[in-house]
Amino acid sequence: MEGLDVDDVFHHYRLSPTEVEAVTYYLPRLLSGETLHGADKLIHRVEISGCEPKDLAARYAPVPQAMSSGDRFFFTTCKSKNGSKLQSVRSAGGGTWSIQKTSEISHAGVKVGEVKNLSFKKKGKSTGWVMEEYRCLLPEATVSDGVKVFSKMHLAQHAPDAARQESAAYKHQAEPQPEAVTASMHAQ
Repeated sequence: MEGLDVDDVFHHYRLSPTEVEAVTYYLPRLLSGETLHGADKLIHRVEISGCEPKDLAARYAPVPQAMSSGDRFFFTTCKSKNGSKLQSVRSAGGGTWSIQKTSEISHAGVKVGEVKNLSFKKKGKSTGWVMEEYRCLLPEATVSDGVKVFSKMHLAQHAPDAARQESAAYKHQAEPQPEAVTASMHAQ
C-alpha cells in the first residue's frame, strides 16, 4: 500500500494478549525466533532479573494505547535460585518481586502453562508495580540458568503517584533536553 507507514500503525496498536494467547502463541514464537508479525517491536528481549521496575520504565516505553497503565512486555529468563527448578531469584535492586498468586492456564481442558502474579515491594511495602509472568510447558522454555518467560509489567490500578511518575520517566528521557545555559554564553 502506497503511503502506509508501518511504524505509524504500531503507534495505534494495543498489545493485550489473553493468558492462553501468551502461552500458546506469543511465548512459543518468541522461543523459536518466529516472527510475531510486528508485535515483536513491542516486546523487549532483555534480562530483567535484578532490575527495578523504575529502571525498566525509564528505559522502555509503554506499549501504544497503554500509557495510563504503563504496560511493558518482556521476553526474558527467570533465573533459578541456587540451581532449583522450583525457586526463582526475585530480588531486584532495593526490592523484591513477591508472588501474589500462581494460576494454571488451560486450553480445551489441557494445562498449557501457568501465570504468576507478582508485586514489587520495597521494605515490605507495595510500590504500585505489578507483573504477570507467563510460562509455557514446552521443553525449550527451560534453559541452563532458568526458564524463558513472557512478562507484562505495569502499574496496579491504584498505584501511588510515585510509581506513575516512574512510568512516565521514559517520556521525559525521550524528550530533547534544553541546552544548558552557562555564564560564558551570556557573556557572548
